[in-house]
Amino acid sequence: MPEIAAPVAKGDRIDSLDTLRGIAVFGILLMNISAFGLLWQAYGNPYAAGGSTGLDLKLFEIMNVGFEGTMRGIFSMLFGAGIVLMAGRLEKSVGGLSAADVHLRRMSWLMLFGVIHWALLLWTGEILFAYSLCGFVLFSFRNMIPRYQLAIGVAALLVAGIMNNNKYEDVRDAYAAAATAEATQAAGTELTDEQHAAIAHRDELAAHQLPNEDTTVMMEGWHSGSYLNAVRSQFDFSYDFQWTGLPYWLFFDMMPFMLIGMALLKLGVLSASLPARSYALMLVVGYAIGIPLGLYELGILQSGQYSTLVAEEANRTYQISRLAMVVGHIGLVLLVVKLGWLRWLQRGFAAAGQMALTNYIGQTLICTMLFYGFGFGLYGELTRSQLYLVVLTIAVVEMFISVLWLRSFRFGPLEWLWRSLTYWQRQPMRIGGGAPPRAPELAAA
Repeated sequence: MPEIAAPVAKGDRIDSLDTLRGIAVFGILLMNISAFGLLWQAYGNPYAAGGSTGLDLKLFEIMNVGFEGTMRGIFSMLFGAGIVLMAGRLEKSVGGLSAADVHLRRMSWLMLFGVIHWALLLWTGEILFAYSLCGFVLFSFRNMIPRYQLAIGVAALLVAGIMNNNKYEDVRDAYAAAATAEATQAAGTELTDEQHAAIAHRDELAAHQLPNEDTTVMMEGWHSGSYLNAVRSQFDFSYDFQWTGLPYWLFFDMMPFMLIGMALLKLGVLSASLPARSYALMLVVGYAIGIPLGLYELGILQSGQYSTLVAEEANRTYQISRLAMVVGHIGLVLLVVKLGWLRWLQRGFAAAGQMALTNYIGQTLICTMLFYGFGFGLYGELTRSQLYLVVLTIAVVEMFISVLWLRSFRFGPLEWLWRSLTYWQRQPMRIGGGAPPRAPELAAA
């Protein structure tokens, strides 16, 4: 009789994956905290809010070069690797069709969690919804030869680079058309409807990086008043963010890294199975490419005071610098893992990574209570450096709680819920509470 479908046993977990996942979940908050606590333009523009001098500016520059997009990239890689691990284990125990059934249920519940996250828990930038859609597609790629997975992933990132270059040219043309219209207006000539539209379009693009009265009032409105007011006022923006740009995010941001993650797992990279020198090489090559490119992009941003135009110009090489930095970060972390350094810290990150869903949603709940009017109302009150201290505090607390929790329980609370819903059976929570129950539809003799 084949084995039943059940969650992976604790002894079968790959510690390096959990460690990377824990680092990524806190790294994502490190990047997102400005969008929680400041005007959303502050994410890419230090002049928008949060401090543009001294330590605040220096921290922004460090994050921009070293971490922008990289934590999401690592998290995406680990998501792809997780699809391969789970599918492989299920196919060995219950067969291909049943494995697909479990996977589809797993992604369907993740999609629901994502909708609740952005619609009711008020995090506009949530990624679970998009990840679930990626998961539906990528299940078909799980058995592909690693070099093909790598080739498709890298090719998609190169296509993204071409698309980013085309977008820069469109924005450049829009700025030029608006400048011509404004020069005409300054000369005393009445503008045509087309020229008025050109200026309006430029102003709309500029608002992506530079706050204006409308966007400022909108954001302040979200963060004041009751919880129901926040849900209603934020819904349209969140819905638009989650759907309008979705094809690009799926096919040219998330899926490429997921495919690369699938390949790197199969090649033994993510499981820390390679020699230490291999990870040292990843570290050196990744940073040797990524840091200079990141500094080049930062220089472009600085030259135009972080306007939308220079942001799109810097974005032309973004996917290359981002991939290189991801390689460097993974090389550094797995070299530390391989050499056995900082084991106490590794245990904390691994525990947080094992409870990544709980910690990810928990971060949103904490930040919502900190920054919204129905909580502590700290929106716009903290500088960037102070916000990073908030991140450090949350990371320490979540790691501590995760370590303590996993001493007594098999899963984090949301991981338990997700698994119970996926397998249609209530999973035992406490360690020593017995084996997972049989899943009738998967336990045929």
